[in-house]
Amino acid sequence: VIAPGGRIIAGPMHREKGILQAEIDPTAQTGSKRVLDVASHYARPDIFELRVNRLPVCPVRFDE
Repeated sequence: VIAPGGRIIAGPMHREKGILQAEIDPTAQTGSKRVLDVASHYARPDIFELRVNRLPVCPVRFDE
């Protein structure tokens, strides 16, 4: 478990089996994740683009 600032606060578990848990403060997140999201798809604007289709669509479609 890694804190918003990048500090490891629990783990890692290499050879042992178990449940890893840690208590975190969700209000401690800084704006850095929103500015530089290095771990998700948003970090690759050259290959990722978000498009929203606002047209209504049928939730079920049958193909023959």
